[in-house]
Amino acid sequence: MPKSATDWMKLLLSTGEYADVHFLVWDGDEKELVPAHKLILKHASEVFKAMFRFDSKNAKPENDSANCPVVEVPDVEAAAFKVMLSFIYAGDLSELNGENAMAVLYAAKKYNIPSLVGPSLQIPISKLSNIFLAYAQACLFDLEDFAHDCLLFIDKNAYTLLKSEAFLQINQKLLCEIFGPANLRAVLGPALFKIRFPLISEEEFANEIVPSGVLTTDEVIGVQQYNCQPNFDRISKPYQLQFPSQERIWTDGTLLMDIEKVSEFAGPAEQKSCVFSETVHIKRLPWKIVAQIKTKNRSSYEKWLGIYLLCDAPEEDKNWRCKCSATLKIISQKNGVHNSIGTFCEYFFDNKSTNRGFENFISYAELMDQSNGFYNREADTVTLAIDVTVKDEKTEKPFLDQSKSNGTISMKIEKLSEFSREIIGSERKSETVFIKGFPWKILAQIRKKNIDEKTLDIFLLCDVPKEDKNWSCKCSATLRIVSQKNGVSDFRRELEDFVFDRKKNNLGYYAIFFAELMDPEKGFYNESEDKVTLAMEVIVKEAKN
Repeated sequence: MPKSATDWMKLLLSTGEYADVHFLVWDGDEKELVPAHKLILKHASEVFKAMFRFDSKNAKPENDSANCPVVEVPDVEAAAFKVMLSFIYAGDLSELNGENAMAVLYAAKKYNIPSLVGPSLQIPISKLSNIFLAYAQACLFDLEDFAHDCLLFIDKNAYTLLKSEAFLQINQKLLCEIFGPANLRAVLGPALFKIRFPLISEEEFANEIVPSGVLTTDEVIGVQQYNCQPNFDRISKPYQLQFPSQERIWTDGTLLMDIEKVSEFAGPAEQKSCVFSETVHIKRLPWKIVAQIKTKNRSSYEKWLGIYLLCDAPEEDKNWRCKCSATLKIISQKNGVHNSIGTFCEYFFDNKSTNRGFENFISYAELMDQSNGFYNREADTVTLAIDVTVKDEKTEKPFLDQSKSNGTISMKIEKLSEFSREIIGSERKSETVFIKGFPWKILAQIRKKNIDEKTLDIFLLCDVPKEDKNWSCKCSATLRIVSQKNGVSDFRRELEDFVFDRKKNNLGYYAIFFAELMDPEKGFYNESEDKVTLAMEVIVKEAKN
């Protein structure tokens, strides 16, 4: 037996006992009769009260009972109608969910049940079965906040939603509303005023931005006035420029290039083949990937792929300069195969030195070998990438402090296991330490001592700019590979009175096989952090600059 009035009301609804009206609703392709009680409905809604005041005009006899009127409801789904009745009878919302929330909202609005509108809108937007229907309902009932939330969700999940079945079912009117100017402004919000409209070409602005309607007339005039007269800050509202006009300066970026028809790229044995990527601007300079196939030397017809980073500044621009580091990659097309990587660090580019890279990055035979995973045979392509970081546009000024005659350079080579897989010539450099006014660095570079094994060669580098020609210094130094293991001493190698100058600005200090360096028993490799630490203690005895 029911224990409360609520339980009695639920029982009355579920059994249909004493029902004096039936509603004919649709359950998919089937019709369903739902029993109800006029007295209860009339007290819940003015719409029902008006409806049952004129029963004869709104009902027709049911086939089984001429005394019980049937009201057709063609526009409310059966599940939503039942949720509404459960709420009216017993305040029960247990069946309200993302599948029927919008249909329940429609029913609540149609039958004027305000207390049901709120719960219908409280279902998380991510749970709604059809966000486009939800937006349409929000527009129909002037629910501005809910409509805005729907648009934000559509914008955030556009890639998935635009491929959904629900998107394919919306009509043209709704499509135009979703992608209309007002909604674009609403979705963008404050971000609209961070867009650099003044930097868009005048032609593109006139042909694409203005017709979109996203900007107001005053905003359009402001941008156009800026294009005519950039220094017009004194112009008063409403035509004052409201968008940033300063160019964004990226200090890093990635260049990508697919070499197409790779099987034809090598060409005849005596011929060089060369391709260029699209331009990417980093630090205001135009960068490209250059890929070139040529023979390794005159005595061999073996082809090799060279990969270079090119700063393609116009020839008439003479006074530019930048320092950059780059990681050059051949992208793997095969699961479980690592990218082939080469790295150079802090190399100066200028109008005389416009490119840097690896002449013999990989042999053409290795590149085309399917087992290596770089060649996409089906598309006949190879994908290259270069990650570029431009650190500064001016040379570090040497010879600043002449008094300091000794110092220590430290360097941690992170991700050593990944570095060990890079190609011959890849390098890492330490930060600069000025001693006796000269810029000193540790240079660690991958070399090959035999066919099968790579070594890490460690150098002391005096990184004076090449245009400074009349300098020299004599120094002594001690290299240390710092121990990572208790009871194991640092490895030390001494250097006495070596002269550095423009022609000899680095000294190869020590070469160690990676297998030996990364042997846990040796104590130099921190396996948990995948790193090794180097240090160089430098004493500059004599200097000429």
